[in-house]
Amino acid sequence: MSATPPVTASPSASRWRWVAACQSRWHSLTPLGRDIIVILIAKAIVLTVIWFAFFREPAAPQMAMEPNSVELRLLAPSPAPEAPNAIH
Repeated sequence: MSATPPVTASPSASRWRWVAACQSRWHSLTPLGRDIIVILIAKAIVLTVIWFAFFREPAAPQMAMEPNSVELRLLAPSPAPEAPNAIH
């Protein structure tokens, strides 16, 4: 007896099945659900563009800070602010 390898679907066939399943799920959603998904995708795209445009790297080389100094500044306990009308 010769052993025959199991029949597996090609990657493109499984991909098409996945696309068909997504399309059937998409059509089964309510209009509100579809609107929410579209808005969330658009929001993710806009936030990514904003991040790439403004926050990916410092605007000027001199704006770079050492992580240790930032950590000390952010994690150091701050003194309690004194009220302007406090009695001494």
